[in-house]
Amino acid sequence: MSLLEKLPQWFETKPLVLLRFEEGYESALQGTQHGLERFTEVRSHGSLSDLRPPTLCLAEMPNGESSKFYVGVVKSKAAVGTFDSRVTIIKLKPLKLASFPALASDLDERIYQTLLKQKVEDVRFATVLSPKLSIAVIDSLSKDPGNKNAIEAAAAHVPKLRRISPAEWEQLDAVKTAMAAFGLSKSDFPKILELPDRSDSTLNYLDSYVSPTDETPDQAQVLEDNVIAKDASVIPGFELIEKHMTGRAVFFSSDERLDVYTANKGPLEEMLGVDLIYVNETVGNTVMVQYKMLTAHTDPVTVQTDWIFRPDGQFQAEMARMKLPTLSGKIEDYRMHRSPFFFKFVRRKGDGESHISFLMSLDHLNDFLASPKSKGPKDGARVSFESLTGVYLRETDLLGLIRSGYVGTHRVETDALKPIIQAVSEGKRSLVLAWQRRVQENG
Repeated sequence: MSLLEKLPQWFETKPLVLLRFEEGYESALQGTQHGLERFTEVRSHGSLSDLRPPTLCLAEMPNGESSKFYVGVVKSKAAVGTFDSRVTIIKLKPLKLASFPALASDLDERIYQTLLKQKVEDVRFATVLSPKLSIAVIDSLSKDPGNKNAIEAAAAHVPKLRRISPAEWEQLDAVKTAMAAFGLSKSDFPKILELPDRSDSTLNYLDSYVSPTDETPDQAQVLEDNVIAKDASVIPGFELIEKHMTGRAVFFSSDERLDVYTANKGPLEEMLGVDLIYVNETVGNTVMVQYKMLTAHTDPVTVQTDWIFRPDGQFQAEMARMKLPTLSGKIEDYRMHRSPFFFKFVRRKGDGESHISFLMSLDHLNDFLASPKSKGPKDGARVSFESLTGVYLRETDLLGLIRSGYVGTHRVETDALKPIIQAVSEGKRSLVLAWQRRVQENG
């Protein structure tokens, strides 16, 4: 079912909203850090009382004798004072539309024409339409192919409207985990976003920074071959995956930068899982996180539900490949745990945005699978929340260890990257490669 086909049911509880801004607002907005990609507006509680985000919105921004129109998402609403609320608006896409009254005249049924004209006469900042009128308006706008594409692009950013596949969720979570390890919020913007045409990389769903001087603010840059070639000469083992690259996002923080690459050997939905390889050049360590999904299992005797992963032959083969070369060179940095290999076990069922999970190191996992604690009723090996009794890493635990350099390879083990990436490139998994470095060292 397409996003447009899902909108009628969505509008039943969260109908379409008309937003009307003041003269000059659009030009002023283009001069802000995030422009039309994300901004906030503070209004009185009363003017926003009927608003039920997250949902789609149509925004009018007067520009001289005419107006510009956009479709976007009202993502959230929150009280910020005794009398005022703040709404967050994201992903505004331009529409081919002359005016709201003209839109009313274009509606197929006379009753909806009358209803929309009455709504347009309302001079409030936010006007909420009825569910059926919302559908009629979207149907009318979608007759134009450009408008249809804009509506679908905006709708993809309505939280929980677009249910992403497990493979997409894993890759996007790996990207955001890399951002968090860099010290960023998971909702921060990349300063550079490069994507090949029709790429299925989940970098498509990141909120991207837009320069106010960008002539095409809604378009990401094309990922150039020379960018990949340059990076392949700098990151050990990078040439093993460069032909499978699907995108790059670049973030900056203080005097450091984070380059996040996504790579798939085939369509993302066909991938068996994802690996995150985090190269922290600043402290000299490399960490790899492999994702595994947990499936709900209800014990027939106790009727208690646990979330379980059952290792199979493929998993055993993957673990067997997780070996570092013999350490050579002088070690000049401390590691509490030299091995870079970790596993993130994630509940298969979630809300599409967050899934409960836990992490284990390879050493801990091997030790656990060799113990009686891993055995199920039929003596089969399994990993679960209950069997681990809380002895595992939470995401924040591992993020701190990565940032501090307490875990992962030593700085002298740059060659250790090649067998790690080689192991990933041999399997049918997607890859997120995150490379943290100082700006002044490598530009």
